Amino acid sequence: MKIFTDAPEGMTVVQNAFIDRFMPHANGEFVKVYLYLLRCADTGQELSLASIADVFDHTEKDVRRALSYWEKQQLLKLKLSPEDVIVSATFLTPPSEERAADVRPDSDSPKKQAKAAKMSDETALHEDKPSSAAKIQMPSRARVKEFSSQEEIRQLFFVAEQYLKHTLSSAEQSDLIYYYDTLHFSPDLIEYLIEYCVSKDSTSRHYMRKVALGWAEAGVSTVAQAKHDTNLYNKNYYAVLNAFGIKGRAPAEPEQEKMARWFGEFGFSIDLVLEACKRTIRSTHQPSFEYADSILTSWHELGVKSMEDIVLLDAQHKQKQKKPADKQTAPAAFNRFNNFYQRKYDYSQLEKKLLKPTNNTT
Repeated sequence: MKIFTDAPEGMTVVQNAFIDRFMPHANGEFVKVYLYLLRCADTGQELSLASIADVFDHTEKDVRRALSYWEKQQLLKLKLSPEDVIVSATFLTPPSEERAADVRPDSDSPKKQAKAAKMSDETALHEDKPSSAAKIQMPSRARVKEFSSQEEIRQLFFVAEQYLKHTLSSAEQSDLIYYYDTLHFSPDLIEYLIEYCVSKDSTSRHYMRKVALGWAEAGVSTVAQAKHDTNLYNKNYYAVLNAFGIKGRAPAEPEQEKMARWFGEFGFSIDLVLEACKRTIRSTHQPSFEYADSILTSWHELGVKSMEDIVLLDAQHKQKQKKPADKQTAPAAFNRFNNFYQRKYDYSQLEKKLLKPTNNTT
């Protein structure tokens, strides 16, 4: 990917309009990608989505979302190949104040922001094309500074550093304040969020934010509700592993994604999911999340809601496969094996003749 800008060589110029009007409303990770591209512009360095993702420990889809976001803000112009690969990105002059207002993210409610972010993440899982960025309005630097002076927030930062075993970066501090100020999580709930992610060996900002947005969308506002939510899912996940005969390990991330879809998007009960697992083992003789997913996807498309619906589907399937009972046997074809006269014998009389003693004459 090539990058073009009109800035003088040997320096990275960030326009005041970007800092004043665009940076405060953007996701911090998107800002970092923008500044990194600006730094690499006109250096002759060949960049790819993968190389940028490696720099920030992101995925390629994260980079795509950042580029798409800045294109939507009219600060970048992307050039795509026929295979939908980004081959160049050109920096544009920031639009006027009036035009910027048309594309600036609205100050949505926490629930709307959570839903938008979740939809963006789900789209990224199933599409290779860049998707529009979630409208997450991260706190400004001034807002972070304001909250960081509060004793409650300083204590929260301290607890987070104990769990994460490192000093919080400014981006991580911004995330915690976002949970506190925008999602309206209490410090106790944020502390449990960190504890939960650490227990899952997933302390990346992306994963933690994903969990937080999921709780916000589900209306979770207390530690008790969060524990109920996570325990319910954990219980269901391990029930599925047990049905597959998998023991001694936690579900892998791709397995978690599938199960989250079964219980969340599809809304299936644990009974329906376990029934799909049983049928998977019966058909494949081994655990297969892909096979179970195909069964459950089919049930979802057919509108299955209960075990009674499954019984009805099974009955309909058997009816289609059942052969008509009154089917008559076709007459034997005329060939050299049955073209002679068929004799009729009285087998009882033949038996008497065979058993009757004979008189031997000399």
